[in-house]
Amino acid sequence: MVSHLDHLPHPERPLGFAPQGDVLRNMITAAMKLVNAEFAAFSTRLSDALMAMSEVSGDAKEANASFNASNLLRNNRYAFYHVAVAHIEQALLYELNVLEHGSERTATRREGALSLVPFSEMDNRVMLGTTARLFEIENADALAALNIRIAHLLDRDSISVAQNPFRPETFLGAINAAWVEFDPDTESHGMILPLLRPEVFLALPPVFKTLNDELVDRGVLPELVSAYRIRKSDGNLSAATKEANETALRQQLRRVLGNPEEAAHSQHGEYTMPANPASAKLFSFLTQLQHGLPEPRHPGLTQLAQIKAQMPQGSMSRIDETTIDLLSQIFETVFQDQHIPHEVKDLIGILQVPVLKAALVDKEFFYTESHPARKLIDLLTRSSVGWDKAKGVDDPLFQTLKRTVERVRQHDPEQAGNGISQAVDDLESYIHQEESAVSTALQAPITQALQVEKIRFATKSAKQDVAVRIGTGEVVPFVEAFLESRWVPVLTLAHTIKDEKPEVLNSAIQTMDDLLWSIKPKITPQHRKELITRLPTILTMLNKWLNVIKWDDADRLQFFADLAECHASIVRAPLELSAERQIEIAVEVAKKAAERRLEIKAREQAEVVAEPEPDQFVEEVDCLQRGAWLEFDQQDGASKKVKLAWVSPLRTLYIFSTSQRQEAFSLSSDDLARQLREQSARVLQLDGMVHRALAKAMEQLEPETAEQ
Repeated sequence: MVSHLDHLPHPERPLGFAPQGDVLRNMITAAMKLVNAEFAAFSTRLSDALMAMSEVSGDAKEANASFNASNLLRNNRYAFYHVAVAHIEQALLYELNVLEHGSERTATRREGALSLVPFSEMDNRVMLGTTARLFEIENADALAALNIRIAHLLDRDSISVAQNPFRPETFLGAINAAWVEFDPDTESHGMILPLLRPEVFLALPPVFKTLNDELVDRGVLPELVSAYRIRKSDGNLSAATKEANETALRQQLRRVLGNPEEAAHSQHGEYTMPANPASAKLFSFLTQLQHGLPEPRHPGLTQLAQIKAQMPQGSMSRIDETTIDLLSQIFETVFQDQHIPHEVKDLIGILQVPVLKAALVDKEFFYTESHPARKLIDLLTRSSVGWDKAKGVDDPLFQTLKRTVERVRQHDPEQAGNGISQAVDDLESYIHQEESAVSTALQAPITQALQVEKIRFATKSAKQDVAVRIGTGEVVPFVEAFLESRWVPVLTLAHTIKDEKPEVLNSAIQTMDDLLWSIKPKITPQHRKELITRLPTILTMLNKWLNVIKWDDADRLQFFADLAECHASIVRAPLELSAERQIEIAVEVAKKAAERRLEIKAREQAEVVAEPEPDQFVEEVDCLQRGAWLEFDQQDGASKKVKLAWVSPLRTLYIFSTSQRQEAFSLSSDDLARQLREQSARVLQLDGMVHRALAKAMEQLEPETAEQ
């Protein structure tokens, strides 16, 4: 099968010389090649799914429509292929145009084939979003990486999944639109979306992998390694920008420090005499200094500056001097941070000589965040915020930090130099134990929060289940009110236990669908006979579920009285109806349903409160990880530092703890974003302190280097 986009240019020139739009259009070509290869198998799976629906459907009309749709697809696969690939390609091109030029999706979109989601019914829109979400979860990592790379390609800070032209919704909406054009039977139009599950639909994981590979081959963030998982610790930078900045910083550092292969290498944290004669002299001087240097009471930045000044002329290479300057900037950044206690700054100051020696023998200190000496500084600065000043120097955390620093300071540099690595391992072990202790102490509020989130999500799902069915406009008002007020609690309960007992949810939904079937007009004697036969079971299941939610007031009696009258009117209808009268009834029902749909939509629009567009603060909250420190303003004008101790699975609730392992408070994601937006709360930027210090130093050193 040949893609309709094969005529598009496929430039051989490097990315730097190719228009950005050409690169993205070539990505469409790459995606379509995979769609072409997979389409025959997808058509078979979809045809089988339609046939299976016809066999299990309790509605004769639906069963007949799905049976015919299955045969139509099975006998006309090639025709459906041509319609579908045209829709997919045009949808991708349209979404690409929106991304590049910011076109309005509604105002500028053509009708027909270019329409990605031509649904007039709210249930289809809800179904499209729900189905797309399944694919987004399944391909979360690949989609996040693709978002980052496309943003970098377009020189943007970030793009969301909703802006990504290749998001699952684009493919799903295009296939659904293609089916509407392909099958003239309108009865089948609403059947396709619910069937487009990951096990039936086109295989999207290979598509996202190919798209990422396409950008990597063209030099777009080839070193991106789970950058989308990195917390945005540098203000509100996107992960793409952060990764690009880190890559640029490494390149700058390598230019000023020279080729790392020229220096003697060691295993991280192990001291080995540098091979360069000048560096060897400095290293020997530092060893003597470390042996004879008493523990300073208030170590400061001057220690490194004094070392540089005391060295005899010619005993340091240019790289040695640059190394000292860079480390001076790192320690200065630590000493100037207002969130780090002065007592901890004094401890960190003791590490100036050991860290300088580590950096002299292993320049990876500057290039790699995982270098033990670098990790040590970052761990000390980040964990120091948890010091309970009320306990003073007797606080277990402070004592642990002190032992860590003392262990590094007293380590004999001539021995196998794993002192720093071991100190880092011990400190990380202590931090892990503390986090485990906090989780244990907060078990009760965490359990409660999990239940709250589970019920909230279950209620949302239950309301969607009811809204999809009410949205047809075919439900009589008293049953509609019953479903919204009484059956939503039933479905909420069923959704909360669906993981343990999925059959319960199936039963609740089936009972609702049976009720709706029972109140539809029954024109033929056979349908009325079926109603009489099935009615006792339907009423029994309704009462069973209503007993579960304990609905026992007079309204329940009134509902069943109205329901009995409705069923009686259906059964009492004339037995024989002419074809003309049957058509009249069908038209009348359709007209009332259309009017009712308009009423429902008007009511929903009046009730809906417009949700604010996600901003940088929503994104910042979404990227927060356990262990982050935040500062909240108090009513008395003071501020309080708390640690993010737990994040709910759906990231809707955040629990914070104090340094005493106690729950401070919990906030919803919306409330936390609001406080950040109002600046009554702030995320303490403690992660990556060494990185920020090096970036600041390079701003000062790079111009000087360029002039030399």
